[in-house]
Amino acid sequence: MKHALEKVDSDGLPAYLESSNPRNMSLYKRYGFETMGQIQEEDSPLIHPMIREAR
Repeated sequence: MKHALEKVDSDGLPAYLESSNPRNMSLYKRYGFETMGQIQEEDSPLIHPMIREAR
């Protein structure tokens, strides 16, 4: 994750991910990601889209 975020930051781009595991969200938040909401279609797992602006 660190290497990918260094590349994204050097390009001046935001990073986006989707987490279906709530236990992972604290890790992503430590890297600067913020939750954008929730997505769920019918019986599918709850998805949390997350974004991190370039630093």
